[in-house]
Amino acid sequence: MWRAVVEVPDRIFHRRRTGDGVVGLDFGVKAAATLSSGEAIDAPRPLKAALRRLRIRSRRLSRKIEAAKVAAGFAPQARLPKGTKLPVSNNRRKSAATLARLHARVANVRADFTHKLTTRLCRQNQAVVIEDLRVKGMLANDRLARAISDVGLGMFREQIEYKARRYGTRLIIADRWYPSSRLCSVCGWKNEALTLKDRSWTCPECGARHDRDFNAALNLKRLATATALPVASLSGNSGAAAEMVSAVVGKVTPVRDDSVEESGQEENSAHLCARF
Repeated sequence: MWRAVVEVPDRIFHRRRTGDGVVGLDFGVKAAATLSSGEAIDAPRPLKAALRRLRIRSRRLSRKIEAAKVAAGFAPQARLPKGTKLPVSNNRRKSAATLARLHARVANVRADFTHKLTTRLCRQNQAVVIEDLRVKGMLANDRLARAISDVGLGMFREQIEYKARRYGTRLIIADRWYPSSRLCSVCGWKNEALTLKDRSWTCPECGARHDRDFNAALNLKRLATATALPVASLSGNSGAAAEMVSAVVGKVTPVRDDSVEESGQEENSAHLCARF
């Protein structure tokens, strides 16, 4: 995927919002994004849909490469000496192009979904709250790595940051250690025993039944408030829920205000826009 950086004036860079809502967004594997409004957005998962065809076409290309090795006098599985070039047949060239087109389609479907979702969130809201996810660490889980990669979380973060500047949306990034899933969004009790396999839980303090992702989105939405509202009231879990937002979060980053350094281009009322 290529990227060109071009300089554009303010009247082209800035876009007008159509709404002034505030939304919290929780990422996941089951649903790519769960909004504080209750909407769960599923990702198209293009890699999962095309995986069987990718394997078939990859095997076809591998067999053609092995045949070319044999024709050049090498064993099929032998490592070629450095600088050795195998003859490329028309069938091998066509097979490689077919495989490349399928890979490109997977990437384009994922990018299209991410572009539409990030544009919608920034266009309809004056503040969006997301988590500071460490995608590289999440990919260390062998069971979830493919599903996480298929959603494209790293691409989502990159796109929503520059689109928030375009639409004048305040993007707030909660610290990765903020317990958005563990806190009860009704009374603030903190569930220390919550695990990844628990998709729903009941608060023992107020009796509220929570969907894990929706509850996290509601807690993230609270970070968009101008004042440091208490994350929860006093409860029986050692007073942990009585901490203020600023104390529990540790860091809340308003990207639109802090992440853009001043430059000569900004002084000339121009911006750099990334075109994908």
